[in-house]
Amino acid sequence: MRFPRLLSPLVALSLAAAQPALADTPGPLAALAGEVDRSAAQVIHVWTPEGAWTLATGPQRPGGRETRGGDRFIIASVGKPFLAAALLRLHEAGRIDIRDPAARWLPGDVIAGFGGLDGVRIDHLLSMTSGLPDYLDDAFAEDLMAEPEGWTVRDALAYAEGEAPLFAPGEDYDYSNTNYLLAQLVLEAASGQPYPQALRALVLEPVGARASAVFGTEPRRPEDAAGITPEGRDASGYYVSPGFGDGGLIAPAAEVAAFFRALLVERRLLGPAALALMLEDPLGEGYGLGIDIDTSDYGPVYGHGGGDIGYSSGVIVLPAVPAVGVILRGDEDADEDLLWQALALVIDG
Repeated sequence: MRFPRLLSPLVALSLAAAQPALADTPGPLAALAGEVDRSAAQVIHVWTPEGAWTLATGPQRPGGRETRGGDRFIIASVGKPFLAAALLRLHEAGRIDIRDPAARWLPGDVIAGFGGLDGVRIDHLLSMTSGLPDYLDDAFAEDLMAEPEGWTVRDALAYAEGEAPLFAPGEDYDYSNTNYLLAQLVLEAASGQPYPQALRALVLEPVGARASAVFGTEPRRPEDAAGITPEGRDASGYYVSPGFGDGGLIAPAAEVAAFFRALLVERRLLGPAALALMLEDPLGEGYGLGIDIDTSDYGPVYGHGGGDIGYSSGVIVLPAVPAVGVILRGDEDADEDLLWQALALVIDG
């Protein structure tokens, strides 16, 4: 599983059972307390049918209190499955066809900026098989850090517009964040709502993720963990513009787990046909519609990794066990091996 996905150095159903614990309960995860890097805020959360366990470590922000399990983190690309699920719910409702031409739902100037988007379908965007170049490069990161306020999706797309496609749609795989900015615009057009409201109605509310939100759309909260850059700077000030569809969510670990549990364990967020579309790996690259796909000794593995300026994250879902593991960290060093250790401690004892 590719985990986490980091920037360059510069750079309506009710799931009442998916309620986060009221207090941190490390349980078997306490065995990791002496091994974790405590230089930054971190939360590891593991859910199984037998219970949920949370290990929170490190300062929530430099010089601040200790991190708590309910603190919120920028989850970066771990948010991509949320957007993919929202579009698949519209597909189930007959509002879109996931194999529609993307241009059917996009503004004319955006279509023109990417040469017409001939042959690019919505599922190509979600599966990273469109061939569109990535807007998220050093130039974008430098400009964002120089002036964090006032950014829009159109501003970000400008960094990729006019560039030649990498390959014909559906012919190859390349992880490009541009795909999910266009997917955000599709969601907005098809739902008739801005991205934050559409995501809340289609995904966050149905799974009970009430503390989760698109960052930059509400005031910062005391429970928002700081992200620390490799240079030691607090990155929180970079997240003042509304987040984009490629990774614009801030959330606590238990709510991230609740989403993946509803989607892949209880399978109550999407119907069987839509979920099968999500979990199809069209080119054998280990990537479906916004989801990493792999195998392990525990059976199939699904999830996603994420990274942004000062933050990193990852999710591992083992539906055959079943178990869901989440790691959220306030620097760019989230450790997949540590999350696997946490899962093994809970599953194997």
